[in-house]
Amino acid sequence: MRTLLLLAAALLGASHGPAQAGPVEIPVAAEGVRPGPGAVATLADAVTEARRRRARDPRAEIVIALGAGTHRLTGAVRLGPRDGGTPGAPLVIRGPADGSARLVGSLRLAPIPLDPALAARLPAAARGRVRAYRLPPSARAPARIQAPIVLDGTPVPPAFEVFDGEGAMHPARWPAEGFAEARDGDGSGFTLANAPPSLRDEPDLWAEGYWRWGWLFEALPVVRTAPQGTGMRLTLDRPPYEGIRAKAPIRLVHLLAGLDRPGTWWRDARSGTLLAWPRGPETVEVSVAETLLAAEGASHLRIEALRLAMARGDLVRVTGGRDVVVADSVLGPSGGRGAVFAGAQDSGILRGDLTGSGAEAVVLSGGERRTLKPGGLFLRDSRLTGYARRLPTQHPAVALDGVGAEVSGNFIHDSPAYAIHIRGNDHRIAGNEIANLLTGATDTGAIYAGRDWTARGSVIAGNFLHDIRGDADREVKGVYLDDMASGFTVSGNLFLRVDQPVFIGGGRDNRVEGNVFVAASPAIHVDSRGETWARDAITDPQSELRAAYAAMPVGSAPWRARYPRLPGLLYDRPAVATGNVLADNLLALSEPFRFTDGGSEAEQTLARNRAPAHPPADLAALARTSVAPEDFAALAEGSGLRLPTIPSARMHRSLLAGAPFGR
Repeated sequence: MRTLLLLAAALLGASHGPAQAGPVEIPVAAEGVRPGPGAVATLADAVTEARRRRARDPRAEIVIALGAGTHRLTGAVRLGPRDGGTPGAPLVIRGPADGSARLVGSLRLAPIPLDPALAARLPAAARGRVRAYRLPPSARAPARIQAPIVLDGTPVPPAFEVFDGEGAMHPARWPAEGFAEARDGDGSGFTLANAPPSLRDEPDLWAEGYWRWGWLFEALPVVRTAPQGTGMRLTLDRPPYEGIRAKAPIRLVHLLAGLDRPGTWWRDARSGTLLAWPRGPETVEVSVAETLLAAEGASHLRIEALRLAMARGDLVRVTGGRDVVVADSVLGPSGGRGAVFAGAQDSGILRGDLTGSGAEAVVLSGGERRTLKPGGLFLRDSRLTGYARRLPTQHPAVALDGVGAEVSGNFIHDSPAYAIHIRGNDHRIAGNEIANLLTGATDTGAIYAGRDWTARGSVIAGNFLHDIRGDADREVKGVYLDDMASGFTVSGNLFLRVDQPVFIGGGRDNRVEGNVFVAASPAIHVDSRGETWARDAITDPQSELRAAYAAMPVGSAPWRARYPRLPGLLYDRPAVATGNVLADNLLALSEPFRFTDGGSEAEQTLARNRAPAHPPADLAALARTSVAPEDFAALAEGSGLRLPTIPSARMHRSLLAGAPFGR
């Protein structure tokens, strides 16, 4: 019997093929390096070779190993359903652990002689400093350097971007810093005082700014210019959203007169010449690839220890598939987004460093709202900064949609745009540090949601938000539950030096519990705008709010079980902000509550909100200067509250500065 069992075990093992000795490695030589034995010249070649090997042995462990140095792409490397691995043996694309492999979508340009006619038109400060470059065909052909940037417009990558040793350069602009003021506006026309006089020979001139609202930045082509009195009259190719207000902050973009300082460029489309003033060495790079890596239905894929940069659009795009993870990598700069996960399952980013994206740093859109099936998408232990570089409004660090995404342990800081935009259901935003955002913005918030009664169930817990403030002309918020946003939980967060840290704009059934507010006033705002100035959103069946409600099967079994109050909402005083629970919050140097626009304390549940029992003697000084959550731990002593635990040790690192991966 023992012999028969051994024979059966041997036959069973043989039926599954020989055991793998270890991963199969496909080396990829960097630019300027001759491929060694067994190596290939490009990442695309390596993917093709991996596909062949996977066809021979579906269980093979395959690693595509990019050598140290630069790997250039002129188009996306695409991975489909047959290119992934298996749950136990994912396909791995990785660089050296020190991050010395760069995957870029750009071409390097060398200077050429400068046309004397163009040189004569340069500002005096630029003469002798600006260099000329021959553009590649992909950057010469488009009539315009970019598509218009408008509210709800389809994201379109710029025709190209220009980079020097310090990162992305920007098209020459006037004024060089800040904005001018539109003296007046009418339809698509406006007048500028003291504008540069030499605008007639600018066939690709743009104007951008905050034309009507401080929460909306738009960029539009200028189609006509004409002197008008002491100023210049300019006409756009279309009116901005809701017109142009007097004194709107705007600037002109892509004009030769603005090429007056390092870090700027201008294109002469007629000759295909780029004029640029690089910061440092004369060599510059121009982006040509729209995307670097596109996983379309691929599953069980790892992208590790790479530096991805200089695509015209998104650096990484994951559509469909399952278990696709970008880990220990640097993403940015780019003209579009850092990484997009759309319709994928159980996928995301770990320990990433995302900086300098033109739009969002990360998009997580997955799961099925109609059934409330979670997508399992995630962003963990990463650093996000300098995002929304080209589109400073409506493009957050992280855009969430669908069901069940997680954003945890991240450090999101220093951008004019907000940190997180929440759409959909049951997301979790936990243990993040969010700081120094929204400079120059107004009527916006660091974490934003709104205009959808059905987008419920998301939890914002244990985060540290600090230094999010407006000024005399601008007002911002911390957690902004705008326009009837309902069913959120905001718990255990620390707000330090945050204006209007929790703002409930007409919503219901929100829970704001166990938070600590330090020098952050008013701690909680509640209004009932659906009864006042926003009543049309409630009464008009075609409104965005009502349309979103009608689009979801709120009466279905999963929705009734998860959100029992939703099915009857339209018959339960829908205009009233009611049922919000504001409890167990601790307030230090902060005013507690504000009720406006019909908001009523009687419609909410308020309980056990209080000041600290034993505030430290140096509280006022800490409230002015500290950025360490542990400095405020004593506030909660004896209160039964627990301050959020922020994983600062693993967040406060920059891979861009050469810190080891995984630190």
